[in-house]
Parts: sequence; structure tokens; C-alpha cells
Amino acid sequence: MLTKGYVSSKLNGSEVTRKQFLEYVLLKGPLCAWWFRNLQESPPQTAPSYEFLNGGCLIANHHEFLFTTDLFWEQLAYYRIMNAKVIRAMATDANHLIPRQLSGVEVGARIALLAPALRLTGIKLMVALTNNHCPIPGDDKYAGNRAQVGDPTRVYYEILEPWFEGGFRENYLPFVKDVITTVQRLGAQDVIFAWEPGNELHTPLNPEKLLSFYRETTAFIKDLDSETLIASGTMGVNHIHPGHPWSPVAQEVYELEGFDIITLHTYDLLLDWDSSTGHYDRAVSAGDMPIDWDFQLIKAMNLGKPVVIEEIGTTGTLRPYWHDPGGLGRLAYETRVIDYTLRNGAIGWGPWSLTTQGERIGDGYRGPCSYPGMSLFETNGQPTDSPRARIEECYRNLPQSPFVTLREKFPHLRI
Repeated sequence: MLTKGYVSSKLNGSEVTRKQFLEYVLLKGPLCAWWFRNLQESPPQTAPSYEFLNGGCLIANHHEFLFTTDLFWEQLAYYRIMNAKVIRAMATDANHLIPRQLSGVEVGARIALLAPALRLTGIKLMVALTNNHCPIPGDDKYAGNRAQVGDPTRVYYEILEPWFEGGFRENYLPFVKDVITTVQRLGAQDVIFAWEPGNELHTPLNPEKLLSFYRETTAFIKDLDSETLIASGTMGVNHIHPGHPWSPVAQEVYELEGFDIITLHTYDLLLDWDSSTGHYDRAVSAGDMPIDWDFQLIKAMNLGKPVVIEEIGTTGTLRPYWHDPGGLGRLAYETRVIDYTLRNGAIGWGPWSLTTQGERIGDGYRGPCSYPGMSLFETNGQPTDSPRARIEECYRNLPQSPFVTLREKFPHLRI
């Protein structure tokens, strides 16, 4: 019964005034009724797809996989244990291993040769069609040593700008065509998860040249193979356009219609506790790539493309943060960056050099193979408390937070 001043019913101990009652009856009630009536028409929130990478979320980075027969079945068994459904390999890295460089036809034939084993294990390939640090046959003349923008102490052997200005049409495009058409002709296209124009390509002083290259090459690849995804192979904004976190060129690269997957690479990104967010979000070292720039940019763009941390890891010894490659300090920092990328929308991870024996077929100082101790391969996937097994468990249990994994499997650790 309405009284003169208010409705005498109680709501959590507070009185409802006549004004509030009428507002609910005349305004909020009808709106609620309309919302419930149209609920099924409301677009659902898109949940991250952690099965995007061929049914999983882990990439095995083994850049020489196509060309090493050492321990071949051992690697495939290890990837099954690690729940890795995609192997990332470089089409040109045979150049490091054998007396002569391989042609595109030979690379395509090697993929077809490995296809039955890949089908048997349910694993597919992500193939980078060239490597910034290992060009295709005939393109050595376009490569040389170059100091990195912003850090001249770091000098890398890289593909240089004349190649991006048109030199790529000489050898690269025919090589790409030969790889893809040979794979198709030999019936092995089904084992390709994605093509990449190249690994870590960039023209840091003139980023527009990289954009022009990507426009032409992604269209070229799509014309040859319209069914297979194309991943960008990029490290991040600061690699595309150094010093420009909101780079318009990087935005155009990420927006290219030809790119189905955006990739980021990060090593030694060291994060400490940020009390304002309640997470490990405060960078004390950007490592080789400040991918926080990329997450800010991609969110602002509302890009709508899957983001994969295609290369991730820590270096075995990194003073002054840790001295022991198997110490808890290193494990803590690596789990922090995994968790950071997970919280920021990544749906896939590629720990570098995910191989059973780093001394023979890995680089030995980054990735799980650079942690000491027994690996999960040696225990056939059964838990064991070694430095290497700890980080392997963090990766193979993704998308579960690595902090949760460590608490469940190694409760004695204080991470």
C-alpha cells in the first residue's frame, strides 16, 4: 500500500521512495522486459579460441626441422607430450646445414616427404618462406651486417633494403612459387597450417618499404594458395618502426587483408609487480621487444585477428637478474611474461628451440632446452621436479595460467 511519502517495503534495509518505485515501474521495468525478450538476439561475447593452432595453443619452434633427420621421431614424440600441434620451420635454414643450398622444389619435396609422419602424429607445419638472418639461394648479395636502430652494439646479419625495393622479385618470388606448388602437386598441402612471407623481416629506417613488400607478397601467396592461412612473422611494432609505439605503418601491416594471424616475438621481457593493476605488468626490462606496445595498439585498433606469441623465452644467463640458467629467478620471470601475454589476449605460444637436445638441434641458450635437468620427454610425460620440467609444464598446460600450473604441480616452490 502506497503511503504519502514512500513505499513501506524494504530493499537491503533501505526504504524505496515513491519516485524510485515509479521510475522502476515506468522506465526500468519495461527496459528489463525488453532486454530479456531480445536476449537471444544479443551478440555473444567472443571467447578466445585456444584451439586455433590446429586444435591446440602451442607451437614447437624448430627452425631446422625440415632439414635435420637427427632424432626426427624423437622430436615428434616430444611434441606430442608437450601438446604442440604446430611445428614452425624455416624454408631456408638448410643453408646452415648442408654443402649446398636447396631450391624451392627441393624444399617443397622435403615437406611432402615428411607429410605422412606429420599426419600420423596430428601435427602441421607453419613455414617461414625466408629468414631475415638466412636468405634464400641467390639472395646473399642482398644481405649484410647491420647495427640495430636504437642499439648499435647489436649487429645482425640481415636482408637489407635493396631486396625490399624490388630485389625479392628476382629469386624470392620464384622460390616461394616452387615451394608452394610442389607441396600442392605432391599432395601435401593438408599438413601446412600457415605460410609466412618471412621470419622477422624489417626495413627499420624506411618501414613503408616493408609494408609495400607485404602487400605484394601476401597477394602473391594467396593467388597460389587461397586455402592456407598466412601469418605475419613479425616481431612487433618496435621492430617494424623503431621508437614509434603508435606507428601508422605497423597498423597498416597488421590490418593487411592478406594476414590472417599476427605474430609477436619476445625474449627477456622482465616484469615486476604493478600495484595499480594487481598483476606483473611493470616492465623492468623490455628485452629485445616491448610487446606491451603491440597489445596497446592491437586493442586500440580492435583488430579482430588472432595474436600468437610465435617466439617467447628467456636467455639462459642474464645478469644481474639471474646467474643460474635453472634458477627460480629465471623461472619466475618467464612465467610472468607467459601470464602477461595470456591476460592480454594471446591465443598461442611458441617457446623458442623446443627440442629434446639443445646441444645438437637447438641453440642451447634460449627456450626449454636451455634449462638444465630431465625433460618431460625423458619421463614420457610423467611429472618430474627439474628446472626444465617446470617450464615445460607451464607451456604444455596452457591456456591455464602458469602460476596455477606451478602451484598445482610444484607446491613447494615460491614463485
